[in-house]
Amino acid sequence: MALPDDFKAALSSWASGVSVVTTNANGLLYGLTVSSFTSLSLDPPLILVCIDNRNRFPTMVTEAGGFAVSILARDQEAASNYFASSGRLPTPNFTTIEGEWTEAGQPAVKGAAAHIVCKLHDQLQRGDHTIIIGEVVEARTDDSKMPLLYWKRGYRTVTT
Repeated sequence: MALPDDFKAALSSWASGVSVVTTNANGLLYGLTVSSFTSLSLDPPLILVCIDNRNRFPTMVTEAGGFAVSILARDQEAASNYFASSGRLPTPNFTTIEGEWTEAGQPAVKGAAAHIVCKLHDQLQRGDHTIIIGEVVEARTDDSKMPLLYWKRGYRTVTT
């Protein structure tokens, strides 16, 4: 197996969209920037995110029964950086980053290129991460927004 630094360097060659997962557990909002987010199935519509086992998010999703994914727009680096910072605690309201509520009652990042809202389908612990599988109950896209990308440890975007 590759050394951890070699593994991280290889993964940085994979350009990906930037997403933030959020949940509302017992009136407390919490979210984090994730690099491991993907679609899993169209029938039923399932997505997955992978979260470090030490993070409080998997437990909060279990309590909440669901979560939202905000796919960030190219002007949302500040939101990505905020949710990527460690040491934040759950809050009763949106604080530093402007948010909005989904129809299903989950918090989301306002102005994102897209939102996907899920009810919890399953969780699996593998290695040092928890794989959270969500069944999509709501999805919204703003086609006027260009995506924020992450590649080689830096933010990028696409042009048309």
